[in-house]
Amino acid sequence: MGHAIGHPLGNDLAVLITEIHANVSHAESLTYGLSDEQFNWQPATGSWSIGQNLAHLNIVNGLDLAPISAAIAAGHTRHLTGEGPFAYGMLVRRFVAGVEPLGSSPSANRKFKAPGKYVPSDNHDVANTLAEYRRISTDMRELARSAAGLNLARVKTPILALPTCLQGVYKMPLGARLAVLAAHDRRHLWQAELVRQLPHFPQ
Repeated sequence: MGHAIGHPLGNDLAVLITEIHANVSHAESLTYGLSDEQFNWQPATGSWSIGQNLAHLNIVNGLDLAPISAAIAAGHTRHLTGEGPFAYGMLVRRFVAGVEPLGSSPSANRKFKAPGKYVPSDNHDVANTLAEYRRISTDMRELARSAAGLNLARVKTPILALPTCLQGVYKMPLGARLAVLAAHDRRHLWQAELVRQLPHFPQ
């Protein structure tokens, strides 16, 4: 799946694709050489391991592939085209900033509790979890390319973290949704990096 025929990729999508690729590189570097024991080591009760952080991203991003694909298809069908850069409202911008790694902005210093369907299990295989992250990230990059030519502010996607009854009411602009996913990945990869840097991390 390439970008839409006749439409340049645009800077907004090019940046997002670069960010997704950078997150994959980060995941590969922070898991390099880890045993399954190290991958699943938890710093404390209730604190996520490196494996849980990565598995959480696989759950969240994997569930978002279908609705994002549907939104892109609907956008092309409805000819919701436009050229960037695209602007989003203050609440959307604050939400995107709020999921960046802690300390990267004042609004990023909030902690979130993952909804039950996004909570990963305790034990994960390094190779399989990383391979799944690569696969989903590749699919997300291809979806971003297929959105070329669309107005990323007018095409809307549901927010799956909301209760089902609200998903049809509150939707997020496609460009912002992709930005949230990239920022959310950075946040959890940063958390996983902190786990590996702990002085009592098993060697």
